[in-house]
Amino acid sequence: MKLLRILLVTLVVGALVGAFIVDQGERPAPDQVVSGADLAASADTSVWFCPGGSAPGGAAEVGIDLVNVGSTTASALVAGIRSGAGEQGREQIETLAAGERRLVRLADLVDESDWMGAVVEVTSGSMVVEQTFVGANHDSDRAPCHTRTGTSWVVAGGATRAAEFGEAETILILNPFLDDAVLNVQFDADVGIDSLTGVVAPARRVTAIDVTEAVTVAGRVSAVIDVVAGQVAVSRVQTVEGEAQVGLAVTPASNGLAPVWVLPDVSRANRNDVISVVNPSPDQEAKVDLEIVADGTLSFDPIELTLRPGRTVTVDLAAESRLEGIESMAVVARSLSGVPVAVMNESFLPFGDGRVSNLSATVGTDRIATRWIAPIENDEGGVILYNPTDGIVTAAVYELVDGEPTFVVDVELGEFRRTVVAASAFATDRPVVVIESPTPIAVGRLVAGVSVHSQLIAIPTDGIEQLG
Repeated sequence: MKLLRILLVTLVVGALVGAFIVDQGERPAPDQVVSGADLAASADTSVWFCPGGSAPGGAAEVGIDLVNVGSTTASALVAGIRSGAGEQGREQIETLAAGERRLVRLADLVDESDWMGAVVEVTSGSMVVEQTFVGANHDSDRAPCHTRTGTSWVVAGGATRAAEFGEAETILILNPFLDDAVLNVQFDADVGIDSLTGVVAPARRVTAIDVTEAVTVAGRVSAVIDVVAGQVAVSRVQTVEGEAQVGLAVTPASNGLAPVWVLPDVSRANRNDVISVVNPSPDQEAKVDLEIVADGTLSFDPIELTLRPGRTVTVDLAAESRLEGIESMAVVARSLSGVPVAVMNESFLPFGDGRVSNLSATVGTDRIATRWIAPIENDEGGVILYNPTDGIVTAAVYELVDGEPTFVVDVELGEFRRTVVAASAFATDRPVVVIESPTPIAVGRLVAGVSVHSQLIAIPTDGIEQLG
């Protein structure tokens, strides 16, 4: 296959062809690389790593959503990667017109495999690459692909109470390289601490870790993944099929840690949001403030947390009486001691309101940027802009039409404030939104409808900085 031949030639001549063609020897992990930076894209982004999902009929049937965000034709080579033994997945070239979005079914590239992922090499033009999922109950979700592999990953939340609540969790490990990877997994759950050591992620394969089997009957479980040989990309598949909740949430894992994170879209209005904060340090306590950024002029004292070494703390916002009367907000998680942490928000909609899916989840972002891209769809979601500075910022919001930005609205953001631009403000059903700001901001997105309830961080492309 073309990608495999490129890798072999690269090893012989010692050159790099694409971001995923790297030496598999010892390498330092990038300092403070996290999910927000990991999902960053630019004109130079050529390779996307998609941990994937299941085959049709499984927990999360996966497709690859290619979005041409440029003004010219763009092409990409999509290589399917299977789980388990069997013939390797096939490759195909996709060419998209300016502004076009196209869904590639991974099942067309991978035969008879329970789980499957992909590596997408953009060979010309500019693309954003994401994953779409359809669950067993026709619920759906979407998640960005990673733009790099790594050696340290955190899955901040999950649940495995299969018998009582129908909860099941699987961690997917994508190893796109020619050598096996080896990793250790440390679990912290409300039922105790557990671990898996020496887990082998075979070369050019997707490996599924069944957390429901490894940590049974956990109402809360986090996982810290240490890759001791090789590099991988990681995501989490969480399903719920019970009397009180039904849903599917596929969430990219955090590629590392940071002292400050922002969750742009958190709510107490007609949904229950639960924030998980993980302190993977084996010997340092972390003191973390959850700063509440309410809409309007309201201000609140932060929620103060103390995390013991290696532990996770969850905050159910519905139980926080101090937030009574607030519907929507952003939350900034700030480690006062500087000990880096990881953050996830899980959201549960009321059951029985006619929706197929009631579950969603997102990691935070520790990055701010002057330009963001946010593919959304349906008419119930939107984009959420957060200003992390002490000055007023005016951001311009555009919709890509045939690859060209069409102005929609200017948004004035007060200091340390957020604003929502509803999906109904855009002309098309599946708009690709571009946000440009003179100073760096954070942007999230909500994709909502009868069959989907997805929280995501938008994709930063220019002027990317660490959130401080």
